[in-house]
Amino acid sequence: MNKTAIGMAIIAFFMAVTAYTQGGFPLVTEGVELGMRTLIGIFPFLILAFAVAGLVSVLIKKDSVSKWLGAEAGWKGPFYGTVIGAMVPGGPFFFYPLMATLIMSGASVGTMISFVAAKTLWNVARLPIEIVFVGLELTAIRFLVTVAFPVLAGTLVNTFFPKLAERIKEDIQLLQQKKQPTNRGDSVD
Repeated sequence: MNKTAIGMAIIAFFMAVTAYTQGGFPLVTEGVELGMRTLIGIFPFLILAFAVAGLVSVLIKKDSVSKWLGAEAGWKGPFYGTVIGAMVPGGPFFFYPLMATLIMSGASVGTMISFVAAKTLWNVARLPIEIVFVGLELTAIRFLVTVAFPVLAGTLVNTFFPKLAERIKEDIQLLQQKKQPTNRGDSVD
């Protein structure tokens, strides 16, 4: 079990204890049932997102990712990551697996920080909805205030944490190895 799973288990335990103290076992059961309904609802999206991430990993060339999104891209890597992040569709169940795939394929961590920051701040698909609800002026102000942040954040990460990518790759590999089924029919003679 990795640190993330242990942390989530601890949080779930304390939340279950809190729910129990506030409403007894029925409240705990209600919370777990709501969580399971959410899981069932998003499960098709999870399958599709991981399928896309897996297909991206076999279709993209690692040397191209390193050239355009890796350390050798310099400041252009965070810039390209920002542009991709602003345009990529889907929610976190799609873009986080894609981010992990790109890191494993040679993208720098700073570029992926730019990717996620742009996905959060600049999401092009969300702009029309934002304009409808808060108006063009407020949307333009928010965009102008945040315009430099994704590229700047990625560049700072690449500058001050250049070795971080290798540690993150190791963590991703450990997570992926734990998810792969073991072939029980193989034996060493």
